Amino acid sequence: MEFDLQRLLIFLSVFTVILLIGYSYATSRLIEPFELESFETVLLWIGVVFLVLLTPSAYLLSIFYKETRLQKFWAYSAFTTLGFATILVSFVVFRDLGNLVWKGVIYLSDLLQSGSISVASTRTEVLFAGEKFGRGEFLARISSFTLLGIAGGLTVFGFYQAKKTPRVKHVKIKVKDLPDGLHGFKIAQLSDIHIGPTIKGNFLEGVVSRTNSLEPDLVAITGDLVDGTVNMLKHHVSPLKDLESKYGTFFVTGNHEYYSGVIAWIRELEDLGIHVLLNQNKLIDHNGAKIAVAGVTDYKAHTIIPGHKTDPMQASLGTEEAHYKVLLAHQPNSIFEAARVGYDLQLSGHTHGGQYFPGNVFIHLFQKFVAGLSKWEDTQLYVSRGTGYWGPPLRIGAPSEITLLVLEKQS
Repeated sequence: MEFDLQRLLIFLSVFTVILLIGYSYATSRLIEPFELESFETVLLWIGVVFLVLLTPSAYLLSIFYKETRLQKFWAYSAFTTLGFATILVSFVVFRDLGNLVWKGVIYLSDLLQSGSISVASTRTEVLFAGEKFGRGEFLARISSFTLLGIAGGLTVFGFYQAKKTPRVKHVKIKVKDLPDGLHGFKIAQLSDIHIGPTIKGNFLEGVVSRTNSLEPDLVAITGDLVDGTVNMLKHHVSPLKDLESKYGTFFVTGNHEYYSGVIAWIRELEDLGIHVLLNQNKLIDHNGAKIAVAGVTDYKAHTIIPGHKTDPMQASLGTEEAHYKVLLAHQPNSIFEAARVGYDLQLSGHTHGGQYFPGNVFIHLFQKFVAGLSKWEDTQLYVSRGTGYWGPPLRIGAPSEITLLVLEKQS
């Protein structure tokens, strides 16, 4: 199956409506304390509509048109403002919910104390910049400016965090009864790089260089490598051919590969010398011990290509003699079946650790395993926060990572 334009257009349409609702709510609440002229109001709402359309248009441009400086500028402008806006909308919603709760507390307090609600109020005026404002109006204006300032500051910080070369996160995997030959075995995990509108080949070159410096025994790429077609991004992915490890690079598909023409990408990655595991495995002999590296297709792949249904059991066939079994699975939810099959370790990504506020708060509502090392039954699970980012070039409270996992015998 090649690139699914119809699915993309449906997604972008829904996404645009959601943006319009969110941006409109935040804008109306932020300008409420100000007395704008009709002309100023019209200009403001034209700007809001422009910002809403900026992101879907930038995404389409990055997919269907050859890269130019204008396209790159458009993409960065669109996705950075999207990040700023989502932070700002979240703050406005939380502020309004807080105000609503506070008013409810005051209401109940008055009711309990006096048995009735007093509606009388006195107007307290504040002099600011030569003008007199009601106290409530003054605080509302200060609140609007404060939220804009905080959202702007977080956007700058998040942009810096996202664009720098990812840090190396060292993780020790303690294993009971691990054969001596596998003690110290090193796996470098890359995940969710999302080469596309704002992540290009120069970023990947830095990732490859830092990964090679770790001298891993093998490299595992756990999906969501790209956001776009082979024709548009082929040259940006080519640095992967320079990855160096003792036993090679292994890749499993993520959900975004299925939005980007997965069959073409599988061929392209194999041409780069990468082992693509589609419910398959490879046995590796290392210092007299056997380690199985298995990989499954994305957890939801069957909704796009029925023949790509994820199957940890099939991926384990032929691994009976392995002393240690590793499963590469893009989505952490594969852990439940992986544990039933008997894998020792699963490596996943997908969550980005929430990536930035408020995502790193709400992600816990949708994912049982968000980031880091955990365990389900007898299977250990490591979930990477991702090496790149998706959408807004922001990372706040969920730093990107190149993960070096080292197997160690538990004493």
